[in-house]
Amino acid sequence: MMNITKEQIDELNAVVKIELKPDDYQGRVNEVIKNYQRSVTVPGFRPGKVPVGVIKKMYGKAVLVEELNKMLSESLGKYIYDNKIEVIGSPLPKKSEKDPVFEDGASFEFLYELGIAPSFEVSVPKDKIPYYLIKVDDKMMEDDIADIRRRYGKFSNPESTEANHILYGEFTELNENGEVKEGGNKTTTSLSLELLTNKDTLNKFIGTKKGDEIVLNPRQSYATDTEVASMLKLEKDSPALNSDYLFKINTINQIDKAELNQELFDKLYGEGVVKTEEEFRAKVKEGIAKYFVRESDRKLSKDLKNLLLSKVSIPLPDEFLHRMLKANSEKQIEEAAFEHEYYHLSEDLRWSLIQNKIAAKHDITVTEEEIKDLAKQVMKQEFAQYGYYELEAERLEEMATRYLQQEGTEDRLERSLKENKVFEQLKKEISLKEVELPYADFVEKLQEKTEHEQHHH
Repeated sequence: MMNITKEQIDELNAVVKIELKPDDYQGRVNEVIKNYQRSVTVPGFRPGKVPVGVIKKMYGKAVLVEELNKMLSESLGKYIYDNKIEVIGSPLPKKSEKDPVFEDGASFEFLYELGIAPSFEVSVPKDKIPYYLIKVDDKMMEDDIADIRRRYGKFSNPESTEANHILYGEFTELNENGEVKEGGNKTTTSLSLELLTNKDTLNKFIGTKKGDEIVLNPRQSYATDTEVASMLKLEKDSPALNSDYLFKINTINQIDKAELNQELFDKLYGEGVVKTEEEFRAKVKEGIAKYFVRESDRKLSKDLKNLLLSKVSIPLPDEFLHRMLKANSEKQIEEAAFEHEYYHLSEDLRWSLIQNKIAAKHDITVTEEEIKDLAKQVMKQEFAQYGYYELEAERLEEMATRYLQQEGTEDRLERSLKENKVFEQLKKEISLKEVELPYADFVEKLQEKTEHEQHHH
């Protein structure tokens, strides 16, 4: 039985020593050598009849090193788990006074440094914490209703264009002489006339028909460069963003907005749930308010994180973590950049430790079923962007399963669910002071940096 011991250097650092004697590893090494003997082909010997001595000479050292590595990884992991050692980061091999000589029959000693999670207590802040709520105004209501009517409206293809139409066609970049630019940008896309801010450009389109061609400068016709770059499928700093373009109309699309009637109300909320326009408007307002509660919670979550990080003292094995990160880094990084990166990593680590402490205190766990349900929600949202609001249960199940098989996805969703549950627990325990703000003021609050963040940046 291999011998494993731990030396506690201080509260945050320890060294584990693993001693391996021949009896510990030779059985495994011999089994692998036998498998090689059965399968390997060596000139001059019949298959399966290669002498063990020849196999050992050819592969013995490589097999020994591989099996030792496997045993070290398994035994160190088991030792940490069995002894309930709360580690931070991954164990770091420690150089021995003399390098091991990998020979069959030798005894080995391996040392690993461990970063130990600190002991600390989390107490819920007693101060009243601002909880910012957004006022739902008339413009928000009208914008949301207009969007609903568009989404549930009917498409048609009129003969000629009007100011509220969406055109589908081809943009072709022109040179300074107004001719098609050789090797210039060319893209087929949609052009919404309602978004044009230049009246002269808009007037050029009114009354045009399928097949007509119009010259325009998109950058001078839209409110932002972001809209233009997205429409022309260009980077924001592309010189082609400044050019004139020829736009050829392939299709004219009109959306006849849905009427505010019982048919629409039933589609949105179920049969007979909403019966009047007044009830419909109340539902829309409720929906906007619910969405903004998520935004309010996002702000509160950020504020709680900053508050707890500032109030709870959590020392970390910084020197060990510095060396571990540098050892595991694929490329060298400048010291200033590394320190900046480490600052954020250590803050994330502290926050993760605080969340784990709260989760353990309140028996907060995340089930496989909850992870699967969240994966389905993500898939629904993804397809809703493209106008697919209803997905068959079987198809949704299949897509969620495939999504969860992507590397790191399951862990990320589990962390997200756990963080939400911890936040809901904290929200129950703290004292909130509700503050109602117009949306623009709320956005300013959301973008505010704390004194702690300003100091770091």
